[in-house]
Amino acid sequence: MLRTYEGILEGDRVRWAGEDVPATDRPLRVHVTVLEEETAKEERGQQMADALSKLADSGAFSEIEDPSAWQRTIREDRPLPGRNR
Repeated sequence: MLRTYEGILEGDRVRWAGEDVPATDRPLRVHVTVLEEETAKEERGQQMADALSKLADSGAFSEIEDPSAWQRTIREDRPLPGRNR
């Protein structure tokens, strides 16, 4: 049976936050998942706008003469991997 324990990473050590963590003198094998704090919606929007601005400034996709035609070609149906038609 797998159990999840909550803790705080401090440098290279985990400080356990819960009360139900087993006390042991021997090494305890654990799996740790880092839960990143969500950024605010406005901040994510600004990050996306900055990324798109950098993409536009770099001239990416400038070789595409007719964007509408390119998009139609890209969106054409094609066989899905692992499926036989």
